[in-house]
Amino acid sequence: MANFFWIIKVLCSRHKSFVHTDLVLRLLQKLLVIVCLFNSAWAHVVTQISAEWSVTKTWEIQLLFDAGYAVPEWRDDEQAKSPSRDWLVALSDQEWGAMRIEAERYLRECLEVRSSGQATTWRVVFPDFEKIPPDFPSLLNDGAYFRVKILGEQPLQGLTEIYWCAGVRPPLVLKVQGKHGGYVTITPGQSLSLPDTEQKIGHASWVEAFRQGFMHVIPLGLDHVLFVLALFFYRREWRPLLWQSLAFTLAHTVTLGLAASGIIRISLSWVEPMIALSIVVIALENLLYVRGTSFRVRIAVVFSFGLVHGLGFAGALAIWLTPNGKFLVNLFSANLGVEVAQIAMLTSLWFVTLGWNRSVNYQVVRKVCCLGIAGIGVFWFFERLGFVTIS
Repeated sequence: MANFFWIIKVLCSRHKSFVHTDLVLRLLQKLLVIVCLFNSAWAHVVTQISAEWSVTKTWEIQLLFDAGYAVPEWRDDEQAKSPSRDWLVALSDQEWGAMRIEAERYLRECLEVRSSGQATTWRVVFPDFEKIPPDFPSLLNDGAYFRVKILGEQPLQGLTEIYWCAGVRPPLVLKVQGKHGGYVTITPGQSLSLPDTEQKIGHASWVEAFRQGFMHVIPLGLDHVLFVLALFFYRREWRPLLWQSLAFTLAHTVTLGLAASGIIRISLSWVEPMIALSIVVIALENLLYVRGTSFRVRIAVVFSFGLVHGLGFAGALAIWLTPNGKFLVNLFSANLGVEVAQIAMLTSLWFVTLGWNRSVNYQVVRKVCCLGIAGIGVFWFFERLGFVTIS
């Protein structure tokens, strides 16, 4: 890393008109530290818990529980890696039993369902463990999940409230079944009231798909953010930006749709390193750009890496994009959310650099940022292959 900053310093010192070399180096060092910290913090952090609420004779909540969250020492360790489905399948009956106990304990700590102001009683069942061997769900992200059913033991009467207890825990994204149902996000310390009258609750599935697509770029998709940032630093002209954005969108739409529909299935163990490598290639290509060179090659490169990023989006949105009656609508909405986040970034960068882009200092900062983005991509590439760890 020290050699990397030495190269940056030499590059800046060659531009006599640039007098802020030390300032840029300090900012770049802070950027790399922050990115590395955020990267480790996202190693295994459950950003939300998704569940479905339905009412028959009593009430029921079905949810996909992250198996890593059923291991207390992992739940509190931000550097713990996300467990895979193969890891979950390979556990013993005793380990599965301990995991079920911890999952139920955690849910009872988080969840309270009240009917007419009184707390209701409920029991927990684990459908996947009723078969031998257990029938764990197989998701695009190859994550370790098991299904949990929370079954109410008394009929509901009057106003129903679902309370998600305060504390350091992810929010609960609840899908309310029924004609007037929808998606609702309950943050820790808040409650959701479900009146016994027929009125609209939450928002439609396509709205939630849009929100999830946007969130998996801003603020959750730092690698995709850096890729878009590298696209911006190629040429600050609206035509190149537009064509790059369209090529990237078209490409990730294709692979996201194919992966989410189950037509193709590729392990994220190589997709994630390839996403990191794409950041390196795009950032370094910016430094090789010479006015007058063919733009078609750049578009082809962006499109190719967009196909890889689409597989990454499919893994991130695995829980939300499943083949059903609204699959195409939700797929379109999720892609639209990704595109809106991308356009928001490019537009913000355009206005931030307005006027400044004509100065010599901007060109130096552009080169420094491209090298910084490439350096982060190299780190991520080896980290995702398992060659680098953050202690």
